[in-house]
Amino acid sequence: MKKILLSVLVMVFVLMIAGCGNSNSEEGPIGADSQMAENAEQTDTEAKAASGNKDGGEDLEDEAVKELTMELLLELYENKGLTLKVEEEGLEGFLAYGNMRLVSGMEDSLTGLYICDLAYSHTFENGMTSSRDYELQLSYWRMETAEEYGHTENEIDCIRLMEKESQDAVLLYEVDGRFTPTNDLRGFLQRDYGIDQYLICDLPSGFTLGAFQTDIAFYDGWLLEGEVEEPPHEEWVSEAWYCPGGIGRGETASQILKFESGALTDAALMMNHTEQLGEAQILEGCEVQAILVEYAFDLFTVSGWEDYLSQHPEEEVLNSHYWYVFLGKEDSEIFYVLFLNQEHFTKGDVIRMAQSVQFTERAF
Repeated sequence: MKKILLSVLVMVFVLMIAGCGNSNSEEGPIGADSQMAENAEQTDTEAKAASGNKDGGEDLEDEAVKELTMELLLELYENKGLTLKVEEEGLEGFLAYGNMRLVSGMEDSLTGLYICDLAYSHTFENGMTSSRDYELQLSYWRMETAEEYGHTENEIDCIRLMEKESQDAVLLYEVDGRFTPTNDLRGFLQRDYGIDQYLICDLPSGFTLGAFQTDIAFYDGWLLEGEVEEPPHEEWVSEAWYCPGGIGRGETASQILKFESGALTDAALMMNHTEQLGEAQILEGCEVQAILVEYAFDLFTVSGWEDYLSQHPEEEVLNSHYWYVFLGKEDSEIFYVLFLNQEHFTKGDVIRMAQSVQFTERAF
């Protein structure tokens, strides 16, 4: 009997232990679910925080100041977006670019000026690569002058792009409809400034041609460089009036060259401080028609010369004298001019130089 009672007690004790185990096993999942929920809530909070940081970063990036590049300018211009940007955003739209900067010292000007440095690289057909620096120039109407001239404050007047070395420039936008912006910006950027594309000739010994320059006088071109002393002159005088010489290329032949019955007979330089000496001489032996003319150029105004003489009484240089050879075709607006300073060269030198000229297919 005792053995039976002991067995029953043992069985009860075992069942009680099993019951506690079942109780614990039931509470375990509830505790795990609670922990998982807590972990999920924390993960969701962190995800939201991370998402908030990401969105904030994107907002900061959108608000970051962007810079104008040549690629962006080309995209704007070729898609007619530059004019649209001017009309819709005005000056503020361009000042959003971080590399636009105001030019100081424009207080006496009717308009103010912002500029921006740009660069462009291009590989030519011959495999040569050219990297050039440019300056975007944005002119706008200042508050002090805008209303008087029929404009509004900060209205954009014009936008130009200038190649820095040659100072060759092209118009991109102009509020005045009388002026027409270029329709080939990429062509301007890929322009060849070497004289070899137009002609080759024998240069005087000891001299080379400098970099291409715009608006030398009534033409663009290249000036001779060599070991010569620069004569005295006033600041306003063109370098072409005192340098050793050069080669010019113009596009207004009908205003410069005079043809009679198909023959080139004269050239007309309608410039102040310029004097033709003697008659024009038809020059034979050149690839195209040519004439030789002698000119004198003032290096001082009368008052400027008097001021200079008061400090340099021994000087006797008031004018410079040049030999000019004009070359052109009656059916072309393109003309060329070779000029040599008589201080360093003879008439025979300029004739030999002109007769050595060989033009390319792109010359005229």
